[in-house]
Amino acid sequence: MSEEQQKDDYSANPNQKVYDIPHQVDHEVNVVKIYFAKQVPKMTWEKKEETYAVKSGGLVSDVKKKYEKKGRRNIEADKEDSVKLKAKEEVKITWEEEAQEMKDGKPVVEYEKIDKSIVKKKVWVVAECQGTTGKLSVEIHENKLQNTENVYENPVKFLDGEEEKSKIEFTINGTMVYAKEITLRPKTNDDLKKLIEKFSKRKDVNAFLYFKGEVTGTEDEIKFPDDTHEFLNKDGERFEITGTPCYCNRDITVDEMIDLIYHLRDKQNYKSKRDSFFNSGTEKILAIGITSGKISENRDKIKLFTDEMNTMFKKFEIKTCKRKIHFLGQMYLETISFTYTFESRDSVPDNYKGGVAFQGRGMKQITHDYNYLAYYDYVNSTTHSETYMKFRSGYESVGECVKNRPKAREKGLDEAFYEQLKTYAKNISENLFHAFNSAGWFSTVYKDETIKAMDEGLEDANVTKVTKAINGGETNVAERKNYTKWTREFFKYDTECVNK
Repeated sequence: MSEEQQKDDYSANPNQKVYDIPHQVDHEVNVVKIYFAKQVPKMTWEKKEETYAVKSGGLVSDVKKKYEKKGRRNIEADKEDSVKLKAKEEVKITWEEEAQEMKDGKPVVEYEKIDKSIVKKKVWVVAECQGTTGKLSVEIHENKLQNTENVYENPVKFLDGEEEKSKIEFTINGTMVYAKEITLRPKTNDDLKKLIEKFSKRKDVNAFLYFKGEVTGTEDEIKFPDDTHEFLNKDGERFEITGTPCYCNRDITVDEMIDLIYHLRDKQNYKSKRDSFFNSGTEKILAIGITSGKISENRDKIKLFTDEMNTMFKKFEIKTCKRKIHFLGQMYLETISFTYTFESRDSVPDNYKGGVAFQGRGMKQITHDYNYLAYYDYVNSTTHSETYMKFRSGYESVGECVKNRPKAREKGLDEAFYEQLKTYAKNISENLFHAFNSAGWFSTVYKDETIKAMDEGLEDANVTKVTKAINGGETNVAERKNYTKWTREFFKYDTECVNK
């Protein structure tokens, strides 16, 4: 291979994980797959052992439990689980621990297929190809589908390092897996701006890409999956690219959410609980609570959280950078740095209408029985709030209205329903959908002045106005300003947002 060939392509480590690739066939070049991917560490299981000195007795099974954590398996002891231990007695513990595989002193990586990304982001183009001679050329094309015209001029231009290209070339040398990192943008800022403007004219601000491959420079038989030489160009396969470099009109990714959490934790110097996530309080959402391991090691839980948040953002039109920054900054404060969905007080101040049963819950910490009642009506299409407002004269609490207004009870706002409302309230702290749905509803439907204040800007005065709209006061406004400012920094709002 020439120096120029080495410069132009990257052959993946032959020890990387390869899925469903048959063995090489002599005198044949077979292009099996081409796809977009991200580079991830290749993990393996390493054997570990440690001698544990017993401090104050207990069972061997108790000692083994101390070693349980994410990324460990097959924890064993040199004694039976039921053996009773004495102080200073020793137990040998062995286990397997997940770690990144190393080869020749270097970490080994593999490629994980992805189905979407964002303009300006880096991605890997991976080709799985059998053969020992020739050159595989890969172009990226857009399928306009139902749109009247393409966003891109085919073939799509991208950056290879700092150089603009429209073709990726791999020298076929028996490696079987080839990979090249590219940046999904044209070279000049003017061309990027024009591209983003084209994207903005589409309802979903996106486009769908696929690959075309060709093999040259070989006398061997050339094989592709079909005569089109296309990859990812069937329904459900195409790669989605979102055409905004900022956070407007697109989902926040799991990786971005993890990075944002760490960014906020580090900014507030939250060292002792840097990896805590919704694991506190007497009512909680078990599906997202992280009780062991790092946040970055619990992607499945962060994905559940992020997916529900993105769904809520779409439902309640929280689509711009401004709205998302405000919402996240306020939510970070309300949930005590993403650790609580329930206020968890044993007693509450006198101004908490409805008492302990109706303290703060959810991602926006809805408080007071009349707010819970309004949310109940919103979800269930009932009109209890209208009954409350009609007959409550002189009473702020729904409970007081129920107790003292017979006509309200006649309309169904009675003691039995009020007890039902107390039970229903726990959905907001224990159910992920309701935790977010209540927050989106409260900020846009119920308190529509909140969303209006969000749209006015991101300066401190705007944060104060948003806080007043949510709370009716300025509780913890200094912290809210900081959290909003730090989220703004993370979003790179001042330099990246296309809708300032």
